[in-house]
Amino acid sequence: MTKQLNEKNERIKREFLIFRKHSKQVSDKTLDREIAHLERFDRWNNRKDFAKFHIDWAVGFRAHLDHAKSATGKPLAKSTTRAIMATLREFTLWLSQQEGFRRRIKAADASYFQLSRRDEAEARAAPERPAPSLHQAKRALSMMLSETPLQMRNKAIFALLCLTGIRVEALTSLKIKHVDLDEKSVSQNPREVATKFGKRIDTFFAKDFVEAEAPLRQWMTYLDEVALYSPDDPLFPATGLKARSNKGFTACGFTRAHWKTTEPVRKVVNTAFETAGLPPYGPHSFRHMLARHAAKNSKTVAEFVANAQNLGHTDPLTTLRSYGQISRDDQRRLITGEKE
Repeated sequence: MTKQLNEKNERIKREFLIFRKHSKQVSDKTLDREIAHLERFDRWNNRKDFAKFHIDWAVGFRAHLDHAKSATGKPLAKSTTRAIMATLREFTLWLSQQEGFRRRIKAADASYFQLSRRDEAEARAAPERPAPSLHQAKRALSMMLSETPLQMRNKAIFALLCLTGIRVEALTSLKIKHVDLDEKSVSQNPREVATKFGKRIDTFFAKDFVEAEAPLRQWMTYLDEVALYSPDDPLFPATGLKARSNKGFTACGFTRAHWKTTEPVRKVVNTAFETAGLPPYGPHSFRHMLARHAAKNSKTVAEFVANAQNLGHTDPLTTLRSYGQISRDDQRRLITGEKE
């Protein structure tokens, strides 16, 4: 049974998280992960007072993680272990500077929360992430219906993901005014759009996805001429729900409000691929699709950099490392010079 909470430890953890949020400007999502990491360590250590820290705790915890299981019952991924250790490193460094801990904890003690070089390399290695090909995405798009307003909206969502690879959090916060069909652009203003790290991102429609422009234009025309939406209304309004006489709810128009979660978009995308007889790829897979297409087809460095910027990456290496992995077959072809 888990030992009762240590009030002093809980207070210290709260102070650390306040420091991370307001001094280091860490996002709430990252803070949630760090809370879980600290709790994992505290439970393993039987809630012992942090002020009695010893490097044996770090060594023992690292060995414990080597055999720990995830929620699915599988061994922890090295990338997960690395993230946990990074949190404990930051926490130990911070503790070493706090009144009442300085005599016991030294900054150098944080280095014991470290993976081996081999494990660090494995954790950093970009995993092969599933993503559709352009032909698969086009197939799924072509099979989506657009006879009702709900179907038009869902097809426009899929179309915009094909054209831009926009992050799903940003997509659900877009307003009509952020999309310029004539310029073929999406202005992701961080004051109004939920961009990663609050960056301004100017995104333009991918040239190899011309067929995705028509569903998006059809939807925006409907919003303007039929639904009488203003430029400041949501581009993809949430589905309205109406109570049924017997039980449950049924879809009924739109709410003129943004979705509060990204789950509806994931469902739209998963369903579109499954209807086309394809694996249920998620919204983020479009970013991998477009990045791999750019890595394979860019004729110049400038063209690849432009594609990286289109995805919101300041450093093109981010695109290469995280999204632009070359398949084994492409690697063989490029190295040996054989034709496809």
